[in-house]
Amino acid sequence: MTDPDEPQANRLESMALALIFAAVSVLLLALIGVATRTGQASGGWWTRPAFAPGVALAVLVAANLITIWRDFADLRANPAKAEEWAEARVKVLGWLRPAEFLAYYAIYIYAIQHLGYFPSTLIFVLGMLWRVGLTASRWIWAGIGLSVFMIAVFRAGLGVWMPAPEFYDLFPDAIRLALMRWF
Repeated sequence: MTDPDEPQANRLESMALALIFAAVSVLLLALIGVATRTGQASGGWWTRPAFAPGVALAVLVAANLITIWRDFADLRANPAKAEEWAEARVKVLGWLRPAEFLAYYAIYIYAIQHLGYFPSTLIFVLGMLWRVGLTASRWIWAGIGLSVFMIAVFRAGLGVWMPAPEFYDLFPDAIRLALMRWF
């Protein structure tokens, strides 16, 4: 039973989601021979490694295709208005917002091997604070404190070792050794 005060889901957004699920499930079903071992199972055809995942993916593909067919039939019977298209566009593009932060994290992981753990962490934390709009001096100091705390916990407390990046070779030997040991 649905709540009458609850806003109605956008049909175009639902159809976009169903299309994405269908594409992923068809791709996974197509790759099942690559993802599972081939060979004879000792118990019979139903014990082969690809059987259970193949049945599950086939059911998923069928369910997605039925959902897409029903969505198209609904849209054919009641065409979408311009405001519904605009709302769907905003919502679907909103799905990409987390990808921005995933890209920042990937850059951070890449920077660790080239700049070192502490400089990369400091840049990442301060960059995230700037990105979300926390630019007051107290937030900047909190970010610096967090970075120093993380270094203390991982390097001194837990003894997590990270390979020295090429960046450390620019320093004299004594400073380079200290950087490799603590940062």
